[in-house]
Amino acid sequence: MIQPALGCDVSDDTNFARSAELAKSTNRPLLLAFIGTDWSISSLKLDREVFDQPEFADNSKYNFLLCKLHFYQTQERAPETIRQNDELATKYEIKEFPTVVVLSPDGREIGRLGYVSGGAKAFGAAVSALLAKSPAKEPK
Repeated sequence: MIQPALGCDVSDDTNFARSAELAKSTNRPLLLAFIGTDWSISSLKLDREVFDQPEFADNSKYNFLLCKLHFYQTQERAPETIRQNDELATKYEIKEFPTVVVLSPDGREIGRLGYVSGGAKAFGAAVSALLAKSPAKEPK
């Protein structure tokens, strides 16, 4: 059973399949955040300054879902999580960390962002600008 739509902080999911299904069922864009918070300073800053902020979880301001895909170098992860994240990094051709792939509710890539200075407000505005101007690309 799918959980009810929750704010970004609560649905700070690491399970791509569950996040993608929730995005589709609630008709909300999905942010796939490829981050390495234990080795990439920009990833850590993005996580702390944006994703961990209560303002970012406010659905009335930012109506997106977040799926964090951690690429830790010092922390243990389950083998299925490592496999999922590696497969998604290959699929989306991730070369830099952090990279946030913005997907439409039906899974089409809309655009990408990296670290954006200025906290949740600036990052949310950058995502909203992508959503507003970009026709979605075909799914990979």
